[in-house]
Amino acid sequence: MKNTKNTKNTKHPRSNIPALPALLALILIAGLAIIAAHPALAAGATSSGVSTGPAELNITRATATLNTAIAEGNWLRAAAYAELITQNDENAPANIWCKWGYSLRKMGRYDEALAMVTIAIEKDPDNAASHLNRGYTYLALGQYRNARMDAEETLRLERAGKTDITSDCAIANTGATAYNIIALGLLGEGDPKNALVAAGTALVLGPDNVHYLNTRGVALTQLGKYSDAVMVLTQATELQDEYISPYPDAIPPEENLKTAQRLYDENKAPDTLIIIAAVAILAIGAGAIFLQRRK
Repeated sequence: MKNTKNTKNTKHPRSNIPALPALLALILIAGLAIIAAHPALAAGATSSGVSTGPAELNITRATATLNTAIAEGNWLRAAAYAELITQNDENAPANIWCKWGYSLRKMGRYDEALAMVTIAIEKDPDNAASHLNRGYTYLALGQYRNARMDAEETLRLERAGKTDITSDCAIANTGATAYNIIALGLLGEGDPKNALVAAGTALVLGPDNVHYLNTRGVALTQLGKYSDAVMVLTQATELQDEYISPYPDAIPPEENLKTAQRLYDENKAPDTLIIIAAVAILAIGAGAIFLQRRK
């Protein structure tokens, strides 16, 4: 008997695997997306966008990206690039650590910011910008005495001629900023009288500065001089200079003005009492004149 095989009705299953070129294209696109999203991977990529493995970081380019991110207020990106630079350059200068701490402070990550800017000061104790940076960080942490000490160290460096105004981490008018930090520290410690003096000195060095006016207005409010506080804080809100909060928890002049205005309204004498007092004074004066004439 012959064995017969029915080959006509045999069906081969169709493959469910996608075409190889399409799959490779998807993998390539996913890889490029990951590289673009992570600065460390992007730093090791070739100009075509395809990673060639570990590569030395271009510190100059990374620093430029860091500075651009700070100028744009992109604190997360700035912090990422500062970290990347310090990981790849064991001799990263103090200003990189200073900017890292600054970016972290702007994001409200105060403990981390304090650690980074302290490293900056250890690397360059004469860097006034780092002391001011740490001073604001101490204010955000409620460590007012430490904030004042950093500000006072800045003033000492300035008197000694050691402040580097050409540094790309330098702060304009370091003396005025230092006095403002001192004033804010004194306010935190419950000493508005001396805070008012320090804020006044800051305004002498930096007139019409929205931050210094804001500090002066708070000092006047704490002293109970609500009318003066309203006037100063109104001036601060009307300035063209934008108020840039030194840290997320700082209170802007608009909010301080509302507080001063509310306290002024609550404590001012009612209009009727003012009128009665004025009439009484006039009556007493008229009576005194009348008695004088009768003599």
